This record gives sequence, structure tokens and C-alpha cells, in this order.
Amino acid sequence: MTHNNDWQGKTGGGNLGQKLLFLYFKYGSIAFAYFIVSIVVLFYLPINYKATANIYNYFRLRQGFSLFKSAIATYKNHFVFGKSIVDKFAVFAGRKNAFKIEVIGQEIYDNIINDNNTGALILNSHVGVSEIAGYLLKQNKKKFNALVFGGEEEAIQKYRAEVLSKQNINLIPIVDGFSHFLKIHFAIKNAELIGVAADRTYHGSKNLSCEFLDAKALFPLNPFQIAHKLKIPVIAFFVMIAGFKKYRVIVANISNNQTIENIEGTYPEKLLKSYVNELENIVKDYPLQWFNFYKFWNE
Repeated sequence: MTHNNDWQGKTGGGNLGQKLLFLYFKYGSIAFAYFIVSIVVLFYLPINYKATANIYNYFRLRQGFSLFKSAIATYKNHFVFGKSIVDKFAVFAGRKNAFKIEVIGQEIYDNIINDNNTGALILNSHVGVSEIAGYLLKQNKKKFNALVFGGEEEAIQKYRAEVLSKQNINLIPIVDGFSHFLKIHFAIKNAELIGVAADRTYHGSKNLSCEFLDAKALFPLNPFQIAHKLKIPVIAFFVMIAGFKKYRVIVANISNNQTIENIEGTYPEKLLKSYVNELENIVKDYPLQWFNFYKFWNE
């Protein structure tokens, strides 16, 4: 798979470490895991100094925080990210009932699910914990096909696939530049759902520079070209941490005609800019949950 040089895409820990984590989260205390994360982050920040600097600059330049507030927010951001990983492992270990869930825009998702004649493109982002969106919004009417990084460790791929298959979710690993397109085509032909990250660019992808938090950043145009070519609606999921063991799932209609009619560009470009607008609103509301740790903006 071709990917961003600054982003490796893997969940750390290796196979053995991840197997032990799944075993712990099946029975262990989630709150105690949060406490451990709060300590580990203090050592992680200086070791992973490039990611630390990138997030600090995000708070300082893009959110306009003061020097001191940016430093504190950088720690909080990494702590919240650690909590999101804890929650992800807990959900995959079968602990969904440990979390309270609020859904905003459920009717948008329901309209897609109840339409038997068309599939849909479901966008996710590296804010909040989007990877568990399909698990939290369980439904049995349409198969949810999630495009995922194909280079993950064997343990997390195995557990993730086993748990999500019970929720009517199929994983499509991206292991090279083209193999997944045929699976996407057949899924849409069967009026199924396709989930894809829309805030990461890759070598060989067609990108568009957009204004995002008062600076230019590149976003992939390919998902929106696919949606246009296949004539399917586009919605976005934002799964945000809203409190202690509490999640808020926000569903946004990206292809709403009233939303995109005044946006300049081709139809795929309109869709992309509509998504970027929604993403910007989310990041402004939840600044600590921005989890792109590489140099995102063209500065």
C-alpha cells in the first residue's frame, strides 16, 4: 500500500502486546487503563517529539491558543487519544455496553439504510474514534464495508474482523493501490455501504488544496470522484468523546443539494469542500480530538 511518508498507519504494540490488551479489556477496569495512559503520555511526548511538535503547532497556529494553553492542550490531546485507543480495544473486546451513546442526525443514517435501491459512501476522519462508528450504529439492513489499512498487526486485524463481522460489518484491507476498487464496485452494486477515511492523502491519489482552519491543506478527491461516478449519496460520521465513557455520534449529510449548491467547483470538488466545512466545524467544537499527528497543513 502506498501511504503518507509521515504516517505509518499501524496501531502500536505488536501482536503479543495487542493480544494481551484484548484479554485485559475483556475483563479489566477501563478507568484504571485511563490512569495508566495519563502516566504513559508523559514519557511518550518527548520520545515522539515530531508528533508532539506537530500537535503543538496545530493548537498554536490553527486554534490560536497561547503558548501555555497550547502546551497543556498538547498533553490533553495525547491523553484523549490514549483514551480513544482504550475505548477501541474495549469495544472490540465486547464491552460496548460500558459506554453511553448519543446520536445526532440518526434520521440521515436511517434514510440511507431504508433505501433498498442505492448504497452510500460513509466518510470518517481521524478525529474522535471513527473506527468504532459502524459498531456503535449497529443495523442489519445493509452490509457496512469499511476500507482499512492492510498493514496492521495480525492480532488487531483478527479481533477487529471477528467482532465487526457480528455487527454486519465487512473489512476491506487496502494492500495496494487498486485491489480494493473491485470490491467497492460490487458492494455498491448490491446497495451496500462503503466507509472510507477522507482526511488522509496517499502517493498517487488525486488531491485538492482546501482552506481549513485558515490555512491550506490537501484532501483526497478520489472518494468523492467514486461517489460521483457511482451516483451514490455521501454522509459523514464523527464519533466524538463527550464525557467519561460517553460518546456523541454526529451524522452529517455531505451531498445535501442545499448545502453544496453555492460551493464552487466540479461536483466531486463540491462534495469534498462540503466535507471539509463539516470537519472544520467538528474540530472547532472538539479541538482536543484532532488525531492527525503529522504535518497536515501546507505551511
